[in-house]
Amino acid sequence: MVVLNVFSDRDVIRNAARNALKMMRDSGFEISDKLEVVVDPDLPFMGYSTKRSSGHVIVVSGMALKSRLVEGLLIHEMCHVYRTNKKHPSHNSDLLNRVGYHLIHTYQLTEDYQVKLVQQAVNHIQDLYADDIAFKVFEKSKSFTPEQAFDFFLEWIQDKPIDADNVRDKWLNVDIMLNNCFAISNLTRHKIKDTDNKAENKVKKFLSQTDNSMKKEFTYFKNFMINLEDNPSEHEFEKKLTEYLTKVLELPNHI
Repeated sequence: MVVLNVFSDRDVIRNAARNALKMMRDSGFEISDKLEVVVDPDLPFMGYSTKRSSGHVIVVSGMALKSRLVEGLLIHEMCHVYRTNKKHPSHNSDLLNRVGYHLIHTYQLTEDYQVKLVQQAVNHIQDLYADDIAFKVFEKSKSFTPEQAFDFFLEWIQDKPIDADNVRDKWLNVDIMLNNCFAISNLTRHKIKDTDNKAENKVKKFLSQTDNSMKKEFTYFKNFMINLEDNPSEHEFEKKLTEYLTKVLELPNHI
């Protein structure tokens, strides 16, 4: 049984959560674990989900609650919960920690921005797998149109890198590049029309201000994200994730 325990803006978030759970169930992705939904008014991003010993919790930001996308956000986070419950390799915390620990120590990553890049790179893969389910729910429920999805992901894409005056800026530019790659890969995976080539043009503008190494690796990362297999074995996923993250960590040294 799903239990909703909401502490802020009770009616709005309770109704949104119930609607999202119904859409998940009606689309064939029912969540049977205990699920708690809470609001953090000061959270600086839209939201996140995490596993607890007694179930799962979804944390929604104040800005997400005020937006028109709160149900879409809840469905996305519920898809993370679903992937975790189904023991998908992309949501296997032991596997992810093992790969991350190995690479962080191999590359001697000591700065917060370095560790954050690894985390963000992994999050993109998890989000792609969550969105593979979410878009099936959106399509069946007609709750989030392709046009809305396009506008959402277009906002993700930045068309200008940071002026790389130091090592940290190079790492941050790799982070921006991966964000852009995630957005355009998601559009491609779900066959969402790139109206007037706006997304592609923003990416091209960004890459035109970077060097050849980043342009080349963008193609690798885009193809990697687009071609993620739905149900890889744990061994195959760990191998590919390690290859992907290794390329992420080597790129700042070549730009």
